[in-house]
Amino acid sequence: MSVQETRYDDVMVLTVKGELGAEECPLLRTAAERLLAGNQRDFVVDLGQTGGADSAGLETLTWLRREAEDRLGLVKLAAPDPTVRKILEMTRLDRQFEVFDDLEPAIQSFA
Repeated sequence: MSVQETRYDDVMVLTVKGELGAEECPLLRTAAERLLAGNQRDFVVDLGQTGGADSAGLETLTWLRREAEDRLGLVKLAAPDPTVRKILEMTRLDRQFEVFDDLEPAIQSFA
């Protein structure tokens, strides 16, 4: 897995490439911790290149949401594939995150 960071005005897009699993989550968490320490508040996690997520991956997303909200920010999810979308629905995390089919609407929703 890799995590690519792209800034759009005040929104940081974290593009996750590969599985969002226990072995890979430290990469996402490390990037997010660094950005949060630098006062970043609003995030879009781009799941368009993510093929799956396990409980550690879901916990990492939940952790990021809590940390952003503590700073009065938001975390939104973009472009999950059908497998990841089903996981979000089954765990009811789709009720805790705003989930967008595509990246651009997720970014624009912060305007």
